[in-house]
Amino acid sequence: MPTLDGGHLYLTGLYPVRTDLRQADGRTIPWSHHLREELALLPTAQQNPETAEAGLVSPFARCRRTHFARLVVIDQPMWGGRDPVDPILNILLRRRLKEQPPYDILSRPWLLFAADIDRTDEPDGGLARWARHMWAVAEPEMRAIFEATIGFDTVQDGEGFARFLARGQIETTMSFNGYYDGEPVLKGPGAVRLLALPAAAAAGLVLLACWLGLEGALPWSLLILAAIALFAALGLWQISRAGRRPFPPFPDSDLGTVLKALFLHRSFARFLEETRPCDPDPAFAQPPGVIRSDGVPLEKPLLRPLGDI
Repeated sequence: MPTLDGGHLYLTGLYPVRTDLRQADGRTIPWSHHLREELALLPTAQQNPETAEAGLVSPFARCRRTHFARLVVIDQPMWGGRDPVDPILNILLRRRLKEQPPYDILSRPWLLFAADIDRTDEPDGGLARWARHMWAVAEPEMRAIFEATIGFDTVQDGEGFARFLARGQIETTMSFNGYYDGEPVLKGPGAVRLLALPAAAAAGLVLLACWLGLEGALPWSLLILAAIALFAALGLWQISRAGRRPFPPFPDSDLGTVLKALFLHRSFARFLEETRPCDPDPAFAQPPGVIRSDGVPLEKPLLRPLGDI
């Protein structure tokens, strides 16, 4: 699944962290330590009443296009251990234990920035517009986070911040869309359209060989094999290109609609609690003898209740 998929922009960025020391507030610490402190103090979502009362909310919530955002400092890649071996089989076959296979080592810490953003019609999916807006509404937080990375010292405005994020962006190869309800409706070229170009190219190769008079110099079996190979290569290229197309946007999966749905869910739950549809208690029912149902009680009932029979 690509970076732009299902009406969303799945941003993945890697930004190198500075390896020199930061000197400020009477302290000298590595930039990676300072970055961890900033991320630890960064407000997240309002997860409980205490954070809601204190007004602590993530700066990314100030943008109405951000579904999700995550920041992680990566020091070194995870080491999976030695390759599995069978010691008994090694003894029987008198094989020596393999040396430790090579593994990757990072030269510096890296900041991983991942975000799920509502996509726009721009070629970059709206990344530059989103970055400019984030700079406008959360410049202090963005500076506090990304000043620990190389190249951020040249950022002075929203346009510079957008270019900085784009330089560190890498392709998202496996995104997660939590808004699909069932299988998406995929509309793409049929098999005839996909294979028309490979078939025409293969036939053209054979006709070209015949026009050049190569059918006598080359065996027909070789020409047929070359045509089949060309057809297979172009067919796989066509299928791969069609498979890279993003899924269509799922209805009502933008952030505004999702937030409205959550609001309605909470309001409807409160309505059920107040009205108790399954509770036969008369206190939660229309009073007898009242012909109005707009919820506004009459000063004097039209009919006097007869009571229980």
